[in-house]
Amino acid sequence: YQAYDRELERQVALKLIRSDLAANPEILKRFKQELILARQITHKNVIRIFDLGQADGFKFITMDYIEGEDLQSLLRRKKKLEPAEAANIIAQTCRALEAAHAEGVIHRDLKPQNIMLDKRGRAYVMDFGIARSTLAPGMTQTGALIGTPDYMSPEQAKGQTLDARSDLFSVGIIFYEMLAGQTPFLADTTMGKLWKRTNELARPLGELDKTIPPTLCEIVRRCLEIDPHKRFASAAELLQQIEVWQGPKAGTRVLVQRVGGLPAYVKWAGTGLAVALVAAGFFLRSKLGTRLAAPHAPVSLLIADFDNKTGDPVFDGTLEPMLGIALEGAPFISSYNRGQAKKVAARIQPGASHMEAALAQLVAVREGVNAVVAGSIQKERSGYKVYVTTLDPATGRALLKEESDASNKQDVLAAAGKLAERIRKGLGDTTPESAQKSAAETFTAGSLEAAHQYAVGQDLQQSGKWTDAINAYGQAAKSDPDLGRAYAGTAAMYANLGKNQEAEKYYQLALERIDRMTDREKYRTRSGYYLLMHNQAKAIEELSALVSQYPADTAGHANLALAYFYGRNMSKTLEEQKRAMEITPHSLLQRVNYAMYALYAEDFDTAAKEAQSILNENPKFDQALRTLALAELGRGHNEEARQNYKKLQGVGAYGASIASTGLADLELYEGRLTEAAAILERAIADDRAAKDEEAAADRTATLALTELARGKTSEAVSAAG
Repeated sequence: YQAYDRELERQVALKLIRSDLAANPEILKRFKQELILARQITHKNVIRIFDLGQADGFKFITMDYIEGEDLQSLLRRKKKLEPAEAANIIAQTCRALEAAHAEGVIHRDLKPQNIMLDKRGRAYVMDFGIARSTLAPGMTQTGALIGTPDYMSPEQAKGQTLDARSDLFSVGIIFYEMLAGQTPFLADTTMGKLWKRTNELARPLGELDKTIPPTLCEIVRRCLEIDPHKRFASAAELLQQIEVWQGPKAGTRVLVQRVGGLPAYVKWAGTGLAVALVAAGFFLRSKLGTRLAAPHAPVSLLIADFDNKTGDPVFDGTLEPMLGIALEGAPFISSYNRGQAKKVAARIQPGASHMEAALAQLVAVREGVNAVVAGSIQKERSGYKVYVTTLDPATGRALLKEESDASNKQDVLAAAGKLAERIRKGLGDTTPESAQKSAAETFTAGSLEAAHQYAVGQDLQQSGKWTDAINAYGQAAKSDPDLGRAYAGTAAMYANLGKNQEAEKYYQLALERIDRMTDREKYRTRSGYYLLMHNQAKAIEELSALVSQYPADTAGHANLALAYFYGRNMSKTLEEQKRAMEITPHSLLQRVNYAMYALYAEDFDTAAKEAQSILNENPKFDQALRTLALAELGRGHNEEARQNYKKLQGVGAYGASIASTGLADLELYEGRLTEAAAILERAIADDRAAKDEEAAADRTATLALTELARGKTSEAVSAAG
């Protein structure tokens, strides 16, 4: 019933307790005990219970009133839901369960009738603690059959002791029903349904409907494992997998949980890892190459900014990425990410606008890059001349010197391709000449202007200016409509921005032009497309082939680690990231990625050790400071975590922002709600001053929950409003 609570001055939902239960003092006592516990759950996806009352001989419970319908009603109307809608409802259900399980509350009777949906699409879980409250006097949880048979876990059907994983089985049944339009354990009788779930695996969703995304099929399959140990370990782990499928617009937050129970609210935004991986080349910093990997030790090269002596701006930044593409025609060569190199250069020499050869050498020494390639282009009476020198970064000694002539502008790219071929041979490339010429055909763009715009796009991409990069790649494609790498770059940028439909469109355009790409670029384009479509198996297949043919491809190994990470195969994730580190052992970027992966794998000692070693070299590396703080928290070293967050506060605006979240979490963890609220209020003010409304909104939601936990309802409502 809908009612008005005069004390709370709000509309509430009122549930009557059956008369046979209300007449039993022991059951009423249990109701009160369970409801007191359930009232501790404060979360935006939980319908909060207010009171157990009595009027005119009726016992009742009052709770939040939601204007909408329950999930059962929605399924009766639609029969089944689109995957995105179903995933959204399950994600919100998982967030509710995460909050409840952190308080030690298991639902025990999760079903579509207990999930309410409002008009905005928000899901609310209700009736926590009520199922167990109806146990007869003297009956313990063990041996009791409590819950709705259609949605019970196997251990619940057997009357065994339950933990949080029982709720996850129920989630799996609900998810299955939303996607398939039917429950997984069909039988004519209740006992038949219970027998099936305790003895038979559910029929795979993919057999019922091949249009259901394979990733969601796998998530549901794991939820429905008969053995609780084979299911997801927690609602947080299940939520993380759903959010990975939903993509970057899902507002993901990643839970890091230590053995012994790190609290549910110790969360951190997963963007730190994503940013580091973007810099590693995840979003397809397009490069070209050829087949026939040679048994040669890996060689990493950093291309310095060329000296453009022609006065023509079309050559500004144009030759560097194209030369890198051509040099990677050798399977043992990897071109160090120039965007990352420029970030390091800015720390070494603040204010430097040009990464000339001497500065590039310092970067290479610091990052453990084997050689620096420097060059220049100048105008001559007969055309243009391009000079390239390969340098030992430690000594500055010239290892190779090459030059090439071009009769006109359009021939300059071809001249650069010839220089790259000579450098590769000088470094030991034994790729057959026919294969090298085939690669050279795909190296050139249809026009110098297309190559220049593509290079501009690369620079903007590596600077994190994704919208501007899209415009530059668009100009490149306009100048050369068959330049496949320009479409691939556009697709990657849309993926970064969370515009997956646009990303898919441009990947398709790139794939239509894949014949102009060599094998490295083909592998990267296809793997990027498969990652976008949440087809981790195909992405792993493409990236495995890439690193098999090009074992020195650092980005290939790093991206393969990412694909394994998306599939939660942490042992393979760490294995591939180690290989990326072996190729560039001094790369702080690859090392911090490894530390972050160790953190996700709950190997907090390794994460802390690696992060600390990075900080020994660069004490102001924000990603390493955050990783170390979280690793210390995972090890139960709260004070050490606090000190690292305080150091992070002094590392720029971004560092201060993420440090405030960490410090607030610590205060919440230790029960200092007033201090947590104060930190959040200051952080929100800083976010708004910086015009970062997304961060401000995120912290405001946390502040509202904090105020609610303090019993300050009006302040909570004000913050949430």
